[in-house]
Amino acid sequence: HQPSGLPDSLYEPMRYINSIGGKRIRPVLVLMAFNQWYDDISPALPAALAIEYFHNFSLVHDDIMDEAVIRRGHESVHLRYGRNAAILSGDALLIQCFELLLEAGRKNNTGSAICSAMAHSAVTICEGQQMDMDFEKLDSPSEADYLEMIRKKTASLLGTCLRIGSLLAGASAEVSDMLYDFGENLGISFQIKDDILDALGDAEVTGKQKGGDILRGKKNFLYVHTFNQLNESEQKEFIEVYTLASQSGNILPVINKYQLLKVEEYAMHTQQYYLTKGMDTIENLTFLNISVLKEFARALMSRDH
Repeated sequence: HQPSGLPDSLYEPMRYINSIGGKRIRPVLVLMAFNQWYDDISPALPAALAIEYFHNFSLVHDDIMDEAVIRRGHESVHLRYGRNAAILSGDALLIQCFELLLEAGRKNNTGSAICSAMAHSAVTICEGQQMDMDFEKLDSPSEADYLEMIRKKTASLLGTCLRIGSLLAGASAEVSDMLYDFGENLGISFQIKDDILDALGDAEVTGKQKGGDILRGKKNFLYVHTFNQLNESEQKEFIEVYTLASQSGNILPVINKYQLLKVEEYAMHTQQYYLTKGMDTIENLTFLNISVLKEFARALMSRDH
């Protein structure tokens, strides 16, 4: 299923962002949650597609705000089609997301519940994105504030995927909430892993510009942890090094600083903490096949892209 209609200049950017790959983690989580109750996952396919549309809408708009040039190893939508077309096609993806959710929930009258879950998550994600932009005006947020930002901006959607998939299957609010908590903690762990890969991953494998956050002067988890363990004079020096790296394109001095302070080890420890916390939240759901969810979570955290 790909968006189509007239004018094609609206729908072509939508098809482009949908077709250039990605890990499809979010729609998979919807289907995995539904699959806990039903072997036939076809009734959940519109909801899974809806989530992918929402995710891609958010990427298109985020790339505009971040002035990102590459997405999934390809030219970002606003560069390929222009800023205005990117904004409008992103809006259309968001609207089609809710149409698909209503379609998915029509057969068993869960449309209202899953649309409500999606709407709540959408606002939470906007809050997280605004926090992220507000942080640009600071030398650094606190580590706690950064973790709250990624909980809202990234992790809430992973939790919502599991909530929507389970609600669609007829699960109780209590069970869907537990699956949400699992997904949210997985999402925090996931974003920390992303921050590690941004600075220290292989660009050919990740499909993203190596040190992209550094080059854009973006304060990710590695930056935040580094800044908050330095004294005042060291903080000023670190800001200068980070700013120079952004301006010159030479990220090596920042990478060296991370390695000197063993930031990767700390980030990996924090990532593991949230992964374990997430798994603990579903431990009592013994009537479900939680081993599948845990195995997926572990595989997600051992990725290199």
